[in-house]
Amino acid sequence: MKKTAALFLALLLLVVSCSNQTPDDTAPASDSPGIQDALSEETQAETEPDFLADVRYDGTTFSIMTSETTISSNYLIEGSGEMNGDNVNDAVFERNLAAEERLGVKFTYTQTKRNWDTVASQVKSLIQAGEDSYDLIIEDQRGMSTVSIAHCLADASQLSTVDFTENGWWADYMKNLSVDYKSIYLLVGDYFMDVLNHSHALLYNREMYRTQFGDPDDLYHEVDAGEWTYDRWIELVDASYADTNGNGKADKDDTYGMIVGGIGGSTFPFTYGSDVPFISRDEDGYPTLTMYCDRLLLLYEKIYGIFYSDGTRTNYAENGADLHAKFMENGSLFISGTQLGDFGTFRDMEAEIGLIPYPKLDENQTRYITVVHDTAEVGAIPTTARDPEMTGAVCQILCRLTHKSVLPTYYEMSLKIKYARDDFTSAMIDLIHDGITDEFCLVYGGAYANDIFTWAILEPLQKGDESGVASAYEKREKAALKMLGKLMDEYNGG
Repeated sequence: MKKTAALFLALLLLVVSCSNQTPDDTAPASDSPGIQDALSEETQAETEPDFLADVRYDGTTFSIMTSETTISSNYLIEGSGEMNGDNVNDAVFERNLAAEERLGVKFTYTQTKRNWDTVASQVKSLIQAGEDSYDLIIEDQRGMSTVSIAHCLADASQLSTVDFTENGWWADYMKNLSVDYKSIYLLVGDYFMDVLNHSHALLYNREMYRTQFGDPDDLYHEVDAGEWTYDRWIELVDASYADTNGNGKADKDDTYGMIVGGIGGSTFPFTYGSDVPFISRDEDGYPTLTMYCDRLLLLYEKIYGIFYSDGTRTNYAENGADLHAKFMENGSLFISGTQLGDFGTFRDMEAEIGLIPYPKLDENQTRYITVVHDTAEVGAIPTTARDPEMTGAVCQILCRLTHKSVLPTYYEMSLKIKYARDDFTSAMIDLIHDGITDEFCLVYGGAYANDIFTWAILEPLQKGDESGVASAYEKREKAALKMLGKLMDEYNGG
């Protein structure tokens, strides 16, 4: 990519980046004054002294432990190690080379293939055994949250070589993943692009919408007007079912309003994409349980309505090939469970596809919320790292360079140009990116809150119990409060 084009894309991305803003504070991408503001900020940043100007580690090998599985994003971390003509790969290669030259280090990578449920135990054991071979670890945020509570990670907020206010860091995300709202043990920024890849979004079949309801752009207009809600979604899903094979029963050959991979992890974007106050923070920044309220009951009512609609089929493996094939064969209006990183899976689909955020619980919800899956990979500095300040500097430079080159290339060239079928889809990608949020409850809830945030909804939903959320919550509340107390004790060294 030419330098001028990369700079323009980087400036455009600043308008929608959640680097250090909350979604409510981020200007829309179509707001031209926002682009001018971004240009002014970029110019100012280039003239201000670089606090890392004199920092170098000449001749030092920098070791990164990186996950290489079928659902990881190591191709955006390590890349192929050479230029191969692919825009994204070449941007990754050039970024890594520039970071090495800037700091005088040489990157080495150790690839791992851990399953999500072994990350915590294996990484924790490694560090507690005194293993000092790794300067940076990139692994699942759910597992690494447990490693942080075990005091195995360095607090990056205490490092002099990082500035979380710079573009390229997701400061709010990191803050909200902190137990005390202050310390930073899990690193999230543009370099750790797996978080972007694992952001949930809805795809819909524009041609099916046109046949059944009219102009498929109507959905985009509803989203833009803030009117895309569960009630509207359920209405469309209900109306889209057709007994295609005419046998009088719902089966795999029929046409549906929505298909989803089972009733399990597929519920995350439904549950956490609402504005239910699962926790609040006390005067010291610590989380307290506040989820049982009228909004929770309303949320369960809507989730039940969509999962048990006649127009919904859940008999698929989560994110499985049969789920994707059904959608690509025009078998469903919507497909749930897809994430931004899956968008390329559907590039060969003949029908036009559209992309929208998950709906609001109702019109009282102020914004669309994008849920990041709990297995998204973040960075962490092990307490055994040789020089945490060096790791901070490396991450700072990598986030800077990713923000300026790799992310614009991936975000604009790959997501928007290669896969988007219409101009509105590009705008929706901006909106989905803009709504990315952390989920303390999703990341920590399993190990430290009796999984109450997920299972108070998931358990009765799996049973088909239309009014079971209250009893499911009550069954888990006592243990959840006890475990949250234990979390505070362990975090504070007890």
